[in-house]
Amino acid sequence: MATDLVGNVKLQRFIELLSILNHQCVEILKTGNTRLFPAMNDVVEEMYAIQHNGKEEAYTAIEEDAQIIYQNFNAIITMLQSNENGKNDGATSVAVKKFLRNIFDANVRIVLAYGLA
Repeated sequence: MATDLVGNVKLQRFIELLSILNHQCVEILKTGNTRLFPAMNDVVEEMYAIQHNGKEEAYTAIEEDAQIIYQNFNAIITMLQSNENGKNDGATSVAVKKFLRNIFDANVRIVLAYGLA
């Protein structure tokens, strides 16, 4: 896919958000710091707003991986909210790590599709 960034402010912002999301995923996977999820939520919501409303090939060509990001993030939030005691148990931790890994992998595939790596 040919991706022209010159003058395309929304696409530039979307790519910036991909970078931020990548760093957030890595940080949470390394440290387990779940306090980053609210900031990650803001990033995912802004990404969705840009990508979902974008009709250009730069957005439509990545639909599948974008959906993986959105759905896995929603699954993380659902999983965390479903804990009865408010603390993460082993099953929750394993699931959240898997969802984060899915987000990270989809993010990398989008970056590759854009020819940025």
